Amino acid sequence: MASILRTGKLLRYFAGFTRNVVVNSVRDCESNNLLQSAPCMCGQFQNGFASNAAATKAELSLDRQIKRLDQDARRMGRISRRDLEEVLDEIRTHRTATSSQSLLVIRCCGNLVPEELPEVRTALVQEIWKTLNALNVPMDISHYNALLRVYLENEHQFTPTDFLAEIEAKGIEPNRVTYQRLIARYCQQGDIEGATRILEFMRGKSLPVNENVFNSLILGHSQANDLESAKGVLGVMKQAGLEPSADTYTTLLCAFARHGDIDALNATLAECEPKEIILLDKDLLDIVYTLTVNGHGDHVDGVLAKLRISPGFNQDAVNIILRLVNKGHEDVALKLLRLMPRGTRVNGEAVDVGAFYIRQLVKANRPVENILTICRTLQAEGLNPKALTIATEAGLTHGAMNNALPLLQEMKNLGLPIRQHYFWPLFCSVKSNQVLDVVRRMQQEFAVNPNSETIRDYVIPNLKEKNWDKVVTVLRDAGVPNSTAVTSAVYAALTTHQMAEAAKIMEKNRAYYVPIIFRQPLILALSNTNDYSSFIRCLRQIHEGMQLRAPKEATEEPEVGSDVEAATTTTERAAFDVVGSIVHEAAIYFRRERVIMLEKVLTGLVKQGLSISSAKATALSELLGAEMTPKISELLGKLSSGELEPIPLPNSGKRTLDSLSIDELERFIKNVEAKGESANNIKRQLLSACFRSMNLEKTNEVIERLEQDKFQIPVGVYAQLVDLYTHHKRSSDALAQYNKLRKTDANFKLDNLKTVRLVEVLLQEEREAEAVQLLKENQKESLYNEGEGSFNYVSTVWRILNAIAESGNVEKLKRIFDELIGGNYVAPTNVILGPLIKVHVMKDDLTNAINTFEQICQQYKATPWKNELACRLIQKEDAANLQRLTDLSTSIHGEVNSLYDLVFSFVECGRVRQARKILETPGLRTRPQRISSACDRYKNEGMLQPLEGLIEATKDLGHIDRNKIYYTLLLSYDKADEAEKALGLWTKMQEEAVAPTDAFLLKLAELLQRKNIDVPFVVPETVQPKVKRNKTTVKAEEQPKAEQPKVDPPKSAQPAKTTSATTSFRRAIQANDVDAAIACRERIISGEKIGILDTSRLIELLVRANRLTEATKYVDELLAEKQHPQPKIFKYFLNKIAASGDLATLERIGKQLNDEQKRLVSFDNRYCHAYIVAGKAEQYLKQLSNDIEAAKTPEDAAKLSEKFPRGGAVGILEKHPELVAQYEALAEKYAALNQLGPMNVLWMHLISNGQEVASKQIWDKHLSSAPRLMFQRVLQTAREQQDEKLASTVISQLRDSKISEGAIGNAYSCLLDIQTTKGNTDKALEVLGNAVKDVSLENINRTALLRLKQAVEEKSQNFPYTVPEKRTKAEDSSSSSSSSSDDDVSPKKPESVPQKPEKAQA
Repeated sequence: MASILRTGKLLRYFAGFTRNVVVNSVRDCESNNLLQSAPCMCGQFQNGFASNAAATKAELSLDRQIKRLDQDARRMGRISRRDLEEVLDEIRTHRTATSSQSLLVIRCCGNLVPEELPEVRTALVQEIWKTLNALNVPMDISHYNALLRVYLENEHQFTPTDFLAEIEAKGIEPNRVTYQRLIARYCQQGDIEGATRILEFMRGKSLPVNENVFNSLILGHSQANDLESAKGVLGVMKQAGLEPSADTYTTLLCAFARHGDIDALNATLAECEPKEIILLDKDLLDIVYTLTVNGHGDHVDGVLAKLRISPGFNQDAVNIILRLVNKGHEDVALKLLRLMPRGTRVNGEAVDVGAFYIRQLVKANRPVENILTICRTLQAEGLNPKALTIATEAGLTHGAMNNALPLLQEMKNLGLPIRQHYFWPLFCSVKSNQVLDVVRRMQQEFAVNPNSETIRDYVIPNLKEKNWDKVVTVLRDAGVPNSTAVTSAVYAALTTHQMAEAAKIMEKNRAYYVPIIFRQPLILALSNTNDYSSFIRCLRQIHEGMQLRAPKEATEEPEVGSDVEAATTTTERAAFDVVGSIVHEAAIYFRRERVIMLEKVLTGLVKQGLSISSAKATALSELLGAEMTPKISELLGKLSSGELEPIPLPNSGKRTLDSLSIDELERFIKNVEAKGESANNIKRQLLSACFRSMNLEKTNEVIERLEQDKFQIPVGVYAQLVDLYTHHKRSSDALAQYNKLRKTDANFKLDNLKTVRLVEVLLQEEREAEAVQLLKENQKESLYNEGEGSFNYVSTVWRILNAIAESGNVEKLKRIFDELIGGNYVAPTNVILGPLIKVHVMKDDLTNAINTFEQICQQYKATPWKNELACRLIQKEDAANLQRLTDLSTSIHGEVNSLYDLVFSFVECGRVRQARKILETPGLRTRPQRISSACDRYKNEGMLQPLEGLIEATKDLGHIDRNKIYYTLLLSYDKADEAEKALGLWTKMQEEAVAPTDAFLLKLAELLQRKNIDVPFVVPETVQPKVKRNKTTVKAEEQPKAEQPKVDPPKSAQPAKTTSATTSFRRAIQANDVDAAIACRERIISGEKIGILDTSRLIELLVRANRLTEATKYVDELLAEKQHPQPKIFKYFLNKIAASGDLATLERIGKQLNDEQKRLVSFDNRYCHAYIVAGKAEQYLKQLSNDIEAAKTPEDAAKLSEKFPRGGAVGILEKHPELVAQYEALAEKYAALNQLGPMNVLWMHLISNGQEVASKQIWDKHLSSAPRLMFQRVLQTAREQQDEKLASTVISQLRDSKISEGAIGNAYSCLLDIQTTKGNTDKALEVLGNAVKDVSLENINRTALLRLKQAVEEKSQNFPYTVPEKRTKAEDSSSSSSSSSDDDVSPKKPESVPQKPEKAQA
């Protein structure tokens, strides 16, 4: 049992496992028992018990699934209901099935599913029949005959004449098989007269009568209690020239068995042998079944004794045992089980038997006492020592508390261990108000304390509680330890992307958050929310959790401090690696916005004072490759320097010496010396604090004072002073201090990091000779020591070489590079070698670039800037050098990696034919991950041409999954709003025989509907959860006979209504026919639910027709189901409601939306607009004023500020000038709580309306030091009114603010456009001249520069500036793949990386 449901975290795969087990023999059947192996296959389970462990749909085509059904039926004589349901799902998804496929599916719903009750099988076949009719699958008489057979096997009640009449009414001609089965139905009912009528009819049509008819007549006479006539049928058969077969005798024997005529049964059995009628084991088992279910089970032993136990017996026995258990005769089933031959293992031991039997007992909901008795019997007889654990597993898997808990109690009584994961299915199956009861019973009855995995993955999700504080509280009340409750709540919040809530819980409760568990949900939450602030807060708390794991002695205050430092260093180093690994994982995940993400996250880490290891910094730089920017390089340098100190957290406990400030340390020294004690250790800490603060003046003052106090200052302190001078760019003072040290000790050498930092400053000041001399004097005998190989150090070396490379000075670069390598300052990696190639590429000197590349390959076995060079050579069609480049790469990275790099380079350059030739190379191994990564990168960067090229390059290459490429290109077309191209993609797939996936068709349909283009294909239905389908099945079972679905052929009216109504609804929507769409929607049956997309489109049409009441009705229906229309349409609807001044409707809708949903549709702005339309603007301002006055905490104020309707406020100020004073008072209340948004709106209003003095007063008082501002509306006004004065006023106020250069550049761009439009090119050039003094040219709008350049050149004047280039594919190609074999840290042109505009300026 130790392995029962083990690691049940992936439990939803259980059904898939059981489905795919092929049972050929007892050995196979029993050895695949879930509990046999440890670790158990249930390690693949997930919390999917709520849907009865619904199986994950196998990724098989319908053909392959049906073929598997056929094979199972032939090999084992049975299939599972789940297999059939999956085939039905497949048919519904693809909305098609062939005639032969549908025939086999129908046939499988009878005795081939022995584990299900007959009524369940009948409901299933009726559901299948209804689906096939709805899909207009062509069906003929063979399908009706198959349905008849299933009805007969399931003993379903139907009237033969009605069935026959319906067939003939549909114009389908019954055949002799039809009549034979209708006769069998009459005989099942004991209606010999009805069977005779059919026989007469067959005779009239000259249809032959075969053995099956006579067998049915035997059954009919038996049902009519006329055994003599039943026996007499044998004589009639002989008269008709038919010899009774084994089937005929079996039917007769079952007739005797049904009536308990044991003497006749035995006599007939005795007759068989002389007549050479050989009854198979299967026939005898049918007799046993008939005896048992008719109350004559005490006579089965005589029949069992006649069994031959021939090959195939086990499969037949299993089928009968399953049917017997369903009928409640587990005692006879046990007798059969004992007769089944047992296989043997390799070691000679017998294989356990009966697992299927035990599971069926539980599934059939047999009494627990019976199950326990049978389990004890099986264990006592040695048939299955694990019988009890198998029964318990089955009870848990089916989520049946009534069975599961008594079985678990029995296990406990027997001393078997009870594990955590045994309870997981129960959490998923019970109601939410019973979950905590299970938690308590775990602890009280079974002494099992729930662990974090149980709480976070099973308890919390099934509590369905949205208040996280309450979640933690109720878990504590249920006996869960506080740390487990807290960490589990945090995990659950992160997995639902509620990162702000998670951060809040973490800050309230200090705990150890296991990094490997929290890393992935944290990154996914960041991806979904872009809440970088909360991400940093969570990361800080994970870091603090690591501190809690530190040795206890780290918290003690030692005399000397060395122990503390050692412990702290060890702890912090571990914490650094945790932070670094999470950031690295995030960088891998964020492909598209990697640079933006890293800049925000790394900046936040620096502010928090957190650090990462050099190894992680280096890994990040390698991952970035040519996307590396100087800013990220600098941030990584700081984070890996080891100089950062975490900022104190509230209530962070006792502080150590190294956390004290300079002033605190100086006071500490005075107090210690006043007591006459030694303060030397504290003075050393004081010096360290001075250097950490980078305060040069204070450091010199402290050193001078300590020298006067005769304190012996170590030589290393003066070396640090050199570094401090370097930090402040005082190179002369740094050299002076360095020379002073050299005079004191001729052998003195600076360490490598301090040396290269000083060299960097000297080179920036064009003091190359002194820089080279410094490198020569401090060169080392061997490569740098540990610590000097950190990212901070390597990054500094790279910046030195990169700066020279960008200047284009080849000789200078060679001299400095040789000194660095020759002096053992750095190892020659791709990062360091990159500038040697870059310096030639910058000058477009590819000949020297490739020569240098070859030298580097031969000397250092590295390939810097390989992809960049490849693209340049392809563009220049330099085949010789490209071959040379590839050969060099192959010698280092191998042929496959090099060829794939070359494929992507060709594709990016538009050379599809060449790329295809490479992919067709015989023996080239497939690298699907490389292609997938390239597709994702092209999509994220909006590069359509390479994706289109990749489609062409991979055409007819069967070993490549082209669906991935097609789908990615579709997403790119969707993003670019290219509907026609997307539709052409679908046509192209048909031409190339590529079957589109459901995801492809759904996305394409969504795009076409959005663009009002007819959808030329059947849109796949979104698959409903299987638990819902099961409910539908149950309802079908519960319907009275009269309400059962009719077995009509395809043209029948009822099934067609469902499909036609849905299709008609969509057609009416596409035709903009509102009334027809509503009428069709009302006709759609409840089983088929209209999707959100279709309902949203209907709402849009109603709003366009100004039928707001009806539109509101459908919006309310969606909101009642916890859904809402598509955001774009929802906004349109809310706009109309607001424009009508309908406050009541908006208020009702607002109560059903959470804060995030309101934000997405700008609900508060629309609510404000409704107040304005309703003439209640003043009342609305009073309401806002009351809300901000009631705010008690900064968090409350921030929340109100976030909800403040800025757009609506602009409307109030424009339409109601009389309310400006009242609004200003409101804005002052917000500003008093450090919330400047409302004041920003007022400033925009005043400055846009020419009230320069009033706006300047607000600016000076509130906004001048704000890091972020809204002013785009002002610039828009200036552009519309061609108001150069307004634009100049904005610039004058922004120039002295703290906002970014990009924002100021936007204002200058506005003024440039105004002057250019007016034809004032001279003034525009003057504006541009002033602009470049404040911001770099890259921050001026490129379009504005191009307009101005064109206007200047049209006047035959010279435009004195170079318009910055756009980022091109070629510039990005050196990082063509995150998994490229030569990822490079060095950026091609760091300054060209665009800054992300601030949201407030958008």
